[in-house]
Amino acid sequence: MLILSVSEAKRQIKDLVEQVDQGDDVYYITRYSRPKAVMMGVEQYEDMVRQVSQLQDELARIWAALEAPPGEEEPILLPTPHGGARPFQPNRPVSPEVRAAIQRAALLAQHQRQRTAYQVVQDGQAALERARQQAIARSKTT
Repeated sequence: MLILSVSEAKRQIKDLVEQVDQGDDVYYITRYSRPKAVMMGVEQYEDMVRQVSQLQDELARIWAALEAPPGEEEPILLPTPHGGARPFQPNRPVSPEVRAAIQRAALLAQHQRQRTAYQVVQDGQAALERARQQAIARSKTT
């Protein structure tokens, strides 16, 4: 979190726009030492809006499940290749652990699909760095 006054933001607006567009920086713009606005990149903002929407959907499903009569299990929503979701209901009764595992797998698949290219690149770079460090450590022990 970076804090700038309105006057500082005015002087640096061109650089600030570049920085938020290229990274995950968030700037709080203050006036008389009180936060008045937030500046972030469009991709970061859209990710945040998408996450809020998904959380609202999840809350609606939770409320619906809480209000459903006992014994009627809500179908599990599985992600589709086209970005949507389809309901899935096992053909036979399954244990709560199996149902929970299916739900976790569906949620993981949905989260993976929502990752931005920037996040994938960062994770790849981190994995390469870990592999490099492990290789260095192994070479020192042999």
